[in-house]
Amino acid sequence: MNTPPELQPIPVWDLPTRLFHWSLVLLVAFSGISGELAEDLGSTFMDWHKWSGYAILALLLFRLAWGFLGGTYARFANFVHGPGTVLSYVGDLVAKFGGPPHVGHNPLGGWSVIFLLACLAVQVGTGLFISDEDLGVEGPLAKLVSNRTSDMLADLHEGAFAVLLTLIGIHLAAIAFYRLVKGENLVRPMVTGRKHLPASMASAAARGGHVLLGAVVLAVAVAAVWYLVNKV
Repeated sequence: MNTPPELQPIPVWDLPTRLFHWSLVLLVAFSGISGELAEDLGSTFMDWHKWSGYAILALLLFRLAWGFLGGTYARFANFVHGPGTVLSYVGDLVAKFGGPPHVGHNPLGGWSVIFLLACLAVQVGTGLFISDEDLGVEGPLAKLVSNRTSDMLADLHEGAFAVLLTLIGIHLAAIAFYRLVKGENLVRPMVTGRKHLPASMASAAARGGHVLLGAVVLAVAVAAVWYLVNKV
């Protein structure tokens, strides 16, 4: 019988990545709830919905930059793989519930991140162009498009939310699958920053992703959104 390898906690997710992740979770939930309440309870909730959307946009701009400047496993180059790698991973997953552990995102998880970010970008981007007198809302870019285009983008905004909920459902189902079937806890590392991996993988510990650099990147993202909202 093979002896299981000794496991040890290895740094994987830098603090800015973890703060981004959980802030986005809270803001997306808040945006969904406030958007639904705004339809029935009026402009106060729509104001909250709008400001939550601006905050999500700032986080998305941060994550875009952090995908190039962040720690090892936060970088797009680390977890965005080609079709061959993804199909090979799917084959292993079907045949034997996956191969060796991945330090960062596995090939499927990496594309899940990309799809979620892209859907959120569509969601927030279309919201910038919405103008609705009944709800008392006008996006900062609504004046740049016709009423017809604004209405079309409003429909896309609602449709993107349905797609987003589907992607979130798949994401949660994958987390449950890895926990219950593969015995791999994907949530804990996003809280602690560390994964328990074989000691032989210690050299794969994440590098970079300093919190001060993250603060600077976030400040630039917030400034960009402020300029968009107030100056464009």
